[in-house]
Amino acid sequence: MSALLAPAGEPEEEVGTGRKKRLRTVPDLPPRLAPMPFLVVLIGVLGIGLAGLLMLNTSLQGNAFETRALQRQESELAYRQAELEIELDKAAAPQELARRASALGLRPNPYPLILRVPGGEVQGDKKRVDGDELPGIVVKTPEELAAEKAEQAAKKAAKEAKKRAEAEERQRRELAEQKKKVEEQQRKQQQEQERDQEANR
Repeated sequence: MSALLAPAGEPEEEVGTGRKKRLRTVPDLPPRLAPMPFLVVLIGVLGIGLAGLLMLNTSLQGNAFETRALQRQESELAYRQAELEIELDKAAAPQELARRASALGLRPNPYPLILRVPGGEVQGDKKRVDGDELPGIVVKTPEELAAEKAEQAAKKAAKEAKKRAEAEERQRRELAEQKKKVEEQQRKQQQEQERDQEANR
């Protein structure tokens, strides 16, 4: 039951004094705020929060795209670096260095000179190197190998052509000899026939 509707009773007596309690006025309640301004402030705060979240989300997505692009670029650069390292390893290989040296005309020297470091003394005799001393060590370039292959193919073709020409010449000679034999046989037969005819007369 509310205080406004409660029946007002007689004031109670104070215990031990015999006097009645006095009634006092209750101070007024502080004024209440109207709900409309509170709602406006609440909506404003929520709107600002949502706008902030939207901006934060947009910037995070932009950063994610940029991060993805940078990661893709990093992986491409890592692959390129690996390719370049492989090419560098191939270029630094002893076989490749020997091939390049051979392409430049450098040849191994079987007559080395020995330099003694403390005294600067050179041991051994200086000899000119022609390049044919160690043919097994000379590494040929692909162009040289192709030229050698073409030369070998040309030699082989020339040999085959020579064999064919010799075979054709042999056939001609044999045919000429057979023709001569046939002609001689025909002459002999004619001569025999003429003798026979003369003998029959």
